[in-house]
Amino acid sequence: MKKQLMTTTALVAAGLIASSGAALGASKPKLSLGGYFEAIVGAADNKNEVNTGGQRVAVDVQQDSEVFFKGSVKLDNGIKITTRVELEAQTVNSGDQIDEAYMGIKGKFGEIRIGSEDNAAHLMVTGNSGSWATNVGQNLNFDVGDWIETPTGHAAGTVQRLDLGGNDSEKLTYFTPRFGGFQLGLTYMPSAVEGGNGDIAATSDANHTGFAGAVRYSGKFDAVGIGASVGYAQYNPPGGAAPNRLSDPKGFAAGLKLTFGKITIAGGHGREMNLASDNDNPTSGGDEYYDFGIKYDGGKNKFSLGYMISEDDASTAAGEDETTIAMLSYRRDLGPGVQYRLNLMYGDFEGEAIGSADDNDGYAISTSVRLAF
Repeated sequence: MKKQLMTTTALVAAGLIASSGAALGASKPKLSLGGYFEAIVGAADNKNEVNTGGQRVAVDVQQDSEVFFKGSVKLDNGIKITTRVELEAQTVNSGDQIDEAYMGIKGKFGEIRIGSEDNAAHLMVTGNSGSWATNVGQNLNFDVGDWIETPTGHAAGTVQRLDLGGNDSEKLTYFTPRFGGFQLGLTYMPSAVEGGNGDIAATSDANHTGFAGAVRYSGKFDAVGIGASVGYAQYNPPGGAAPNRLSDPKGFAAGLKLTFGKITIAGGHGREMNLASDNDNPTSGGDEYYDFGIKYDGGKNKFSLGYMISEDDASTAAGEDETTIAMLSYRRDLGPGVQYRLNLMYGDFEGEAIGSADDNDGYAISTSVRLAF
């Protein structure tokens, strides 16, 4: 039923484009470039991490950069068609040279996205959730783990978002127009495997035939800006799996953002379940988390503080893996698209195993210059 709904939505949109005699205007589709480059230098003090043989203090040089290829055209009937392809400048951490690649079709009916992109629940909740909504420097979820190592075997991760391991696999997503500040998003996910063109049968070898949905509200109450969203996602498990607690890998997430003048505060909560174990949380890629953030916007000078705690029942025979991370950031806007950033990070990984093999804690400081073009 869910698959039929998304297929019908796509066919209706295609009909709207064709039925009004849409043709290109005087100009052909345009291609533009965008992207960013961040050059980072920092130092980290990792303690008790088994891979380091004890305490280790190290200075490192890192980078974060992408190039965006963006295409766009507006048809005579007002419908706008866009494309976006993101080229990663480094693949050691991501393992993916092309990050996202999708087409968007937007008009009075809303927007449809087709291709390699995040699901609707991820897209609509993340912008209102905790540190994701407030960070002014590096990203608490992505970057703390680059400086403070996650111990081998520790399951409670530092990156928390509702994707069920699907990441940027190919999807079909529909966003409604906004009504009174509310917007609905729906996603059909054929497979959790990215880049599976011409290999339909293999979708049963992984999580497949999934859906995601979310609702988001944006508005104001007196002088307070409000952003609130909640989302849910679910996959069918790999083919041949016997009906058990692994059936229907699923998860939910919610976020709330409040803005009072120059101050923004946000919180988020989420959980992913039944991905890879007989207990409620998976052994990797998802767990239960609480994420909080606060931001002060002083014009050219901005400050933020983010904090997140996540837990994972990696083994029913023991306790829980627990991760606590925090980041204090300062940003100075030096000019259009140019930023200076300074970050102080903390991470604590408490494993469920006896001893310290899956434990680590540490501090890091990083400084960077970021150019966005």
